[in-house]
Amino acid sequence: MEDAIIGFVSQELLGGDGSSVTADDEIVLDGTVDSLGVTRLVDFIEKEFIVTVPPQDVTIENFRSIATMAEYVRAQQASESIA
Repeated sequence: MEDAIIGFVSQELLGGDGSSVTADDEIVLDGTVDSLGVTRLVDFIEKEFIVTVPPQDVTIENFRSIATMAEYVRAQQASESIA
């Protein structure tokens, strides 16, 4: 999952210039990804991992790094499979 998100960030948001992006980089806080990028990232996550990301969940806590995004997606997948 982290690899897919890293690939999207590297190719689609950084134009192929994300070879140094890692799962632990705080890509929103450090300005690597801006607000439009976050919107594109949410759209990618919803389509790629078949989850719903409500607007109130688009927070620094959930989108701080690729690792935290992956944790969030796993939790969403688990909660949506129960519902």
